[in-house]
Amino acid sequence: MKNNLLTISIKYILISFSIILLLLGYTFSSCTAKFSKAETNTYFAKITSDNIYFYSQPSLTESSKLFILPKTYFVKILNKENEQFYYAQYQDLFGYVKIEEVAVMNGIPSNPYASFDFRVFLPEGLGLYSLPSVTIENKILDIPYLYDNIAYYGEIIGEQAIPDKSNTWYYCKYQQDGSYYGYVYSVFCDKVETIKDNDQIFDIIDNPIFQKDNSTASGLSDVAMAFIIIGVSIPCLIVFYLLIKPSWMKDKVLGEKPKIVKKRHGDYFEFDDNELN
Repeated sequence: MKNNLLTISIKYILISFSIILLLLGYTFSSCTAKFSKAETNTYFAKITSDNIYFYSQPSLTESSKLFILPKTYFVKILNKENEQFYYAQYQDLFGYVKIEEVAVMNGIPSNPYASFDFRVFLPEGLGLYSLPSVTIENKILDIPYLYDNIAYYGEIIGEQAIPDKSNTWYYCKYQQDGSYYGYVYSVFCDKVETIKDNDQIFDIIDNPIFQKDNSTASGLSDVAMAFIIIGVSIPCLIVFYLLIKPSWMKDKVLGEKPKIVKKRHGDYFEFDDNELN
């Protein structure tokens, strides 16, 4: 009777311990998810001025300027690179914008980018260049005549390839057996849409919060979090294993019961004659 009560008590203790561990694990995971979500907010920054550049590197050199971002549209802000630049995304491009030149806003625009396709119409094909210049060393390839699926990103002032004509070049993407990015001379492009202003505006965020060093708000790295979660989960599994193996558990805790050897009772007894004296 006493052994049965002890076994039942141990079982309830293990069940309680298991529930506590599960609750602790759930609470920890919930808090971690909450902090992570808070640190990985999506921000969009509006282009509120003219001549705001999208950079290939966090540098103010002329070579790092990719193109001028269309005014009134947005870039997605991914992180703060340093005190001067945000790491940002525009359409499918990743680059940098100057912190002081954009306004980070609390909202997600429905049409953040000025995206459209245009066509080239030079009969011998129009060159795609790595820089806004017709220098042969910068030529990537020729875009075929009347090809009309060229993705527009923005424009930049470059070489005036034809005297008394425009010095505007388009930064674009040409897709044919791969994706190629570069500049085309705007004089030989048509079907270029007039970019209408994006009137969407949200409240400005003065101090956006970004995730740093791949850590959560608690200061723990993803690896440390994984070890903690595993450390909480393993005891739960052990407890559950003990619960489904009660006989094994009882033998270990209470010790094995001594085996009872039943003596066989005969039908009669044999006496020694000396015992009768």
